[in-house]
Amino acid sequence: MRPKLFIEKIFPVKLLNQQVNYEHGGNPFKGLHRWYSRKPLSFSRASVLASLLPESVSLEEFEWLLGLDWRKFRGERDAVRLYKTPPTADRIEKVHDYCEQVWGHRQASLMDAFAGGGSIPFEGVRYGLEVFASDLNPVAVVTMKAAMEFPLKFGPELQEEIDVWVQWVGDEAQRRLAEFFPSPPGETVQNYLWAHTVVCPSCGSTVPLSPNWWLYKRPEKQNLHKWCAVKPIPNPQEKRVDFELVRGKKGKGSTIQTPEGDFDPNDFSTISRGVGKCPNCGSVIGDEVIKSQAQSKGLGHQLYAVAYKEGESSLQFRVVNNLDIQSFDFAKAKIAELEEVPGILPIESIPMGKETHRLFPQGINVWSDLFNPRQLLTLIAYVEIINEAKFKIQEEYGFEKAEAIITYLAMVLDRCADSNCRLAHWDSSRASSKAASAQHSLNLMWNYPESSGAGELWFGCARAITSDYLRLYNLIAVTPKIWEDDRQKTRKTEITSASADSLFNLPDNSLDAIVTDPPYYATIQYAELSDFFYVWQKRILGDIFPDLYLSELTDKDREAVANPSRFRNMGGRPDDLAAQDYEAKMSMAFSEHYRVLRDDGVMTVQFNHKDSGAWDVLTKSLIDAGFEITASWAVSTENPQNLHQAKKNSVSSTVLLVCRKRDSNASQGWWDDLRLEVQQTLTAKTLRRGEGDSPESGIPARGDQVAEAEEQLSRLEWLEEYGITGIDLYLSAFGPALNVFSRFHPILDSSGDEVRPELAFEEARRAVANYRLAKLLHGKDTSGIDALTQWYLLAWDAFAAREFPFDEARQLALAIGGFNVTDLAKKYKLLNSASGSCKFLEPRQRLKKGAFSPNPEELNKRQMVDGLHGAIALYDEENRLGPVRNFLQKTNLITNPQFLKTWEIALQVLPDKTPEFQTLQTLWLSMEEIKETVIYEQLELETSNSDESSGTQQLRLDLSE
Repeated sequence: MRPKLFIEKIFPVKLLNQQVNYEHGGNPFKGLHRWYSRKPLSFSRASVLASLLPESVSLEEFEWLLGLDWRKFRGERDAVRLYKTPPTADRIEKVHDYCEQVWGHRQASLMDAFAGGGSIPFEGVRYGLEVFASDLNPVAVVTMKAAMEFPLKFGPELQEEIDVWVQWVGDEAQRRLAEFFPSPPGETVQNYLWAHTVVCPSCGSTVPLSPNWWLYKRPEKQNLHKWCAVKPIPNPQEKRVDFELVRGKKGKGSTIQTPEGDFDPNDFSTISRGVGKCPNCGSVIGDEVIKSQAQSKGLGHQLYAVAYKEGESSLQFRVVNNLDIQSFDFAKAKIAELEEVPGILPIESIPMGKETHRLFPQGINVWSDLFNPRQLLTLIAYVEIINEAKFKIQEEYGFEKAEAIITYLAMVLDRCADSNCRLAHWDSSRASSKAASAQHSLNLMWNYPESSGAGELWFGCARAITSDYLRLYNLIAVTPKIWEDDRQKTRKTEITSASADSLFNLPDNSLDAIVTDPPYYATIQYAELSDFFYVWQKRILGDIFPDLYLSELTDKDREAVANPSRFRNMGGRPDDLAAQDYEAKMSMAFSEHYRVLRDDGVMTVQFNHKDSGAWDVLTKSLIDAGFEITASWAVSTENPQNLHQAKKNSVSSTVLLVCRKRDSNASQGWWDDLRLEVQQTLTAKTLRRGEGDSPESGIPARGDQVAEAEEQLSRLEWLEEYGITGIDLYLSAFGPALNVFSRFHPILDSSGDEVRPELAFEEARRAVANYRLAKLLHGKDTSGIDALTQWYLLAWDAFAAREFPFDEARQLALAIGGFNVTDLAKKYKLLNSASGSCKFLEPRQRLKKGAFSPNPEELNKRQMVDGLHGAIALYDEENRLGPVRNFLQKTNLITNPQFLKTWEIALQVLPDKTPEFQTLQTLWLSMEEIKETVIYEQLELETSNSDESSGTQQLRLDLSE
């Protein structure tokens, strides 16, 4: 009999929403090494503990085990930051007591075979669990070793040794590279700012390409007097562009005050949307010309500004001098010599891929192409110096400790490459470089920074990384008293490189719990992105961890992601073949997870994706592997600053799917029987709110509990109470639907064909759509609002952004029904769609495309959204009430209660910064004036016709309702 677990009863969603928000930007892993999807530590800790602890634990005790103390005042308790609060000895002891009660031994075993950034195993180690962490990607494995294995093995004393060798490498770099980074007397150069160049096909001038020429525009009040930029100066005689420095106080908007008037660096842009402009002759340089030059001879480089310091002063800027140019040419000549020496330069070919394909049109074909000659020379010098230090370190400390020290030096090198390449960019609002990995993509920047390799680059990156060692140790170091206990001497942490479908190191039925964060379909191409780091790590760590660096690049064939680029010219649609490949790999991985998990064990899967196809593939893999979903929870885990939520919609919640081995005797199911149960699971009022933060909050009500409940809620109401809204509400509904769907296997339709999980998602989406529309209408009848308008309102309600995935738009349209999905763009012109995403058109854009007519006789009055957009377009065009009043009067929309209700709902769902909201709000606030004028004009009309006034009175009555 499998034990009932805390995570199957309740999960502290509200608490974690708060804790995750605290953690954004503070995760200690981020300084150590970049990884592309690293879950918050507080969320990972709760996922691990909730998967191990028994159902009998109260919510208060669970919070205490996490690191909070419910006995303290709420303000003091809320001040705790779980991600930087290690568990205390008594908490760890209590967790082990519970593990012995539930699992039969004190040190429960935990595995994550998609460990990636390492958040889940890190929290397992903090609680003294037996942890098995693995990943196919060597960059992830080495990062986890640096974060967990080495601090546990060598303790805080290793910090001193790391510091010694960081300094040694930096001093050697200064000595060897000084001639390539000279500074004029009194200056210490910090950064060089470069623009890529092309040759103008019209006049032959060398044109530096940049979308703007800002150097410094920090927004703080104390910095507004020293904004700085460069101004391009045409020099057609020399067929080049020169620059002059512009410095002064902040002017109007984003400008700099000068004696000649406000200067706006954006006005002198030489490239926009891939199209260049020559400052010398004014000719347009087309995208195809730029790409042709890039591919034939490579883009050039022009230095346009230098950032420096005088002593301890703040950063200053100057224009380029001859010494700057000569030193770069010297580095270029040196690199040309090194090109003849095999194995030194990272000239491994960049494979064609989903992320890498955009590099080839820019003339980037091998990994060394991502650096200008001096950046490349700097990194090669660092590699050479670290490899020289390697033998000294091994001789002084022995191989094991040397392995750790050298790994940290390799981490510093990676950070140097990340911030000192042609993919980095200069952030003038912070007056600093932003690393290439700040994006989850490989994008060449038109202008980019170069740090001084003779000092600033190495020591700046080292401060950000090696200083984190002691911090990581303090976060992971379990109280020594715990480990002095004889019962804990078997403590084990194993970090390996392995594919999730080949866990040969683990026997059958051996693990208590699996908590994992698998790849999200095609969201991130980990192997393609991490090759950027792999080629440099291999040159230092290849002989330290030979098994990790056997191949030229990372393994993309076994990686479990949907990558259409791998399936071109294979006789089918690449997207379909990639989806099939992902599903097959996930099925094999989960089958292997099924093998190593105890029969009474638990697997908790974290998943975050807005494409319903990704959900279908992942859950089908889980179900086919033999799992059923017993519970689900949604927690807001994504940093809003990283989601670009102002203009684009992104999923901010991660859904936890709690999985158990399905009964081997489970019968097949019939979809016609289960469809209604899915709906009822979401909409039937079977949950109770409880009081405040009591442990019973949200527990499914049973028997006599129902009678005692304060208020009964449906699952959807309960999710909203926990702050799950928008598209996250739709995704959170998938879990309960899967709970019904996964209890049987297979599930068949009336024809006897097997049904995929996507049908359960469709029912869940339909239930949420009906629920949200009813709630927006306050339970009133929806029959008067047409299907197209319902979709429009619910799309804004769900996505809260102008741009969102087309697949979700399609799925929502299917849930509502009543019109053809493809007509959203083609016939109704509500959207523009391209490359898998779509974008709401503004009313004026729809009007221009002929989607509706402002002529009352031609307007389709059945489509309320056209009436709304007609009113908005007229007011935006005329900026007065008269045309809107006449439009609403002649269409009789002003007297249509369903239209007015639609207007009211639109004000609820439209983001307040959209022009649609602002215009509708303005008109709504003037509604009384519009209504009164309509009544007055109608009264005059009735009087002139000598009719009774009952019509006008009736009109007044209708408007007041």
